Amino acid sequence: MQTGAFQHFLHGTARSIVLLSLLFVVALPFGVMAARSASQGHELNGRYFLIVWAYQSRDDDLIHAHTFLSLYRGSDLAKGIVRPTTISWLPADGPVPLFGAVKGHNFTLDQTLKMACRAGADVKSWGPYEVRPELYTAATRRVGLLQSGRINYSMINAPPKSMNCIVAAGDITPAHLNTGILWGVAASSEVVRHLSPYFVGDGVRSDLKWLATGSRVTACGGDGGKMASGSGADAFP
Repeated sequence: MQTGAFQHFLHGTARSIVLLSLLFVVALPFGVMAARSASQGHELNGRYFLIVWAYQSRDDDLIHAHTFLSLYRGSDLAKGIVRPTTISWLPADGPVPLFGAVKGHNFTLDQTLKMACRAGADVKSWGPYEVRPELYTAATRRVGLLQSGRINYSMINAPPKSMNCIVAAGDITPAHLNTGILWGVAASSEVVRHLSPYFVGDGVRSDLKWLATGSRVTACGGDGGKMASGSGADAFP
């Protein structure tokens, strides 16, 4: 092997080792915390947990703001499985339209956080809160409706058989959600307040905060640490 080619090989190999090391460091805390939760399975079985999310652009643009949520089964966490049920309702293709309705798609938590990271958006989360089983059931029903193809996406929520992201994620209980003209962080904060009657206890489950920070880091790598600074307060509004 010629000297130049050998040096190029060494450079490429070293770079690959560094990248693999970074990926290992990023993934390790998430895996460790999941394993720790598994060791506390008897405390998690039969319970359900909620994180409410928001992202918005640095200039607080209505078009680039989003409300979404993720719910977790304690029986999954007790096995070290992090597999959230997520409501993240956005247009299936293209940018968010200001008017009219388009085909929607319910994205996963990882997909949504990756979109926020690529856009350089600010991300904030509230929770995790322990919630009553009926709220988890309501959320799974909403996911089924969104995936049925019977509902479109619309920002102003005016056309029939359409929802915006706030209504899709937050209006899942018998009580009607009305966030007025709020969007982004403000709208998600109102969703937390609206869903709070279904919370068990009066504050965040501090032992499960890794669910939010770990999801951010897994989705966005090193940038996830920056997003983690936006986590919500210990008590719900």
